[in-house]
Amino acid sequence: MTEHARTLHARLHLLDRQVASTDEDRLICKVDDLEVRTGDGPFPYVTAILSGPLALGPRIGGVAGWLMAEVDRLFRDDPSGEPYRIAMGRVTEIGSAVRVAGQPRDLALERWLARNVVGRIPGAPRPEHEEDAATEPEALEAQEVAEGRARREDGETLRMSTLLARVVRDDSGNVVGNVVDVRLVQDGPLLDGVQLAFRLAGFVVARRRAGQLFGYERAHRDGHPALVAAVVRRLHGEIRYADWDEVASLGDGEVRLRVPWERLRMLDDL
Repeated sequence: MTEHARTLHARLHLLDRQVASTDEDRLICKVDDLEVRTGDGPFPYVTAILSGPLALGPRIGGVAGWLMAEVDRLFRDDPSGEPYRIAMGRVTEIGSAVRVAGQPRDLALERWLARNVVGRIPGAPRPEHEEDAATEPEALEAQEVAEGRARREDGETLRMSTLLARVVRDDSGNVVGNVVDVRLVQDGPLLDGVQLAFRLAGFVVARRRAGQLFGYERAHRDGHPALVAAVVRRLHGEIRYADWDEVASLGDGEVRLRVPWERLRMLDDL
């Protein structure tokens, strides 16, 4: 793999970031989940940003998540049941926000509000005409949704959120911790002839599941307060890194390792 490829952590650097259009310089949506392709090659890799209630609802779970998804379905123009999808090949920058090329459509609920509520307020900007809807953004969205649905039906994709918080077992079957983040390296397959994909390189595993790390476990490297980092480590217990080569399987909603816990690298060693 590429030695100096860009490295990110899915939860820390991507999930819940705002998505903005490079061409129009406006906010579009939020990274509510990520689509991960598992059917090609030895490494899974990220293929798309998923957004909207149909992405966030299952991630939240419970009654609140179900209601969120059902309300969104009431305002959708299509019955596909798929979340809003932006192919990773369209991503031009990942920083404090994720910037994407082209003219992605607004989310279904936002389009409905713009047309039926905001658009009726005197002096408010008018929403796009219906004849303008069937243009590049809608056609591109329909194509991306269809591709995502076909891959999911083939069993070749999963959502990043289904990997986070998974129980981790060592080579003997003993529970050793939970996944608290997923390390991504940008040296995967070429996407749309534009850029390399972020492949799944490994898992950050904590002994105890106690919420999100927010990067404080890397205080010595990122300049976070040492006291806060010590509290985070106390809550999560020992934190180690399982490289993809040390993972035996992802079956049954768990991560099974092919090595004992003690063989995993300390996170500080990355």
